[in-house]
Amino acid sequence: MDGEKRYCSIEESIIESCKEINLMRKGLLPEIDAREAITRLREELKDELADEEIVVPKKKVAMRW
Repeated sequence: MDGEKRYCSIEESIIESCKEINLMRKGLLPEIDAREAITRLREELKDELADEEIVVPKKKVAMRW
């Protein structure tokens, strides 16, 4: 964890996540679907994703006899 900075501790993150889940269960916080969550995440990380090289691994095929 040298040089890695966290905005909050792991414990705080888990507690906040549990609070959000409880609010969703009570209907006080709208649930989001997976597609919307991925879209939001991509939007937040678009600068970091733009800098990365995307490497698609080659498929390995078993040899047929």
